[in-house]
Amino acid sequence: MPERDYDWIARRAYTLWEEEGRPHGADEAHWLSALGDWERLQASADETTEKAGRRIAQAQASAEEEGLIITEEPIQQPRRKAVRSKKG
Repeated sequence: MPERDYDWIARRAYTLWEEEGRPHGADEAHWLSALGDWERLQASADETTEKAGRRIAQAQASAEEEGLIITEEPIQQPRRKAVRSKKG
């Protein structure tokens, strides 16, 4: 599991505190709730990454079976021209 993002957790806890009307003495509950939110987001991101990795591996295996060439170089997006605005 990646290192915890304490800044994100603190900002989330603060948001929860504000949403509940800034109650006194609820800081630990807000922190634990924010930590749970962070852990769920990380688990979801990890699962998505794993699924993507499996799909990529399946696509590569399928392409190899069909004799297609697979490159490791990323596809580059075409560059956009800079547009200058007219000031008048």
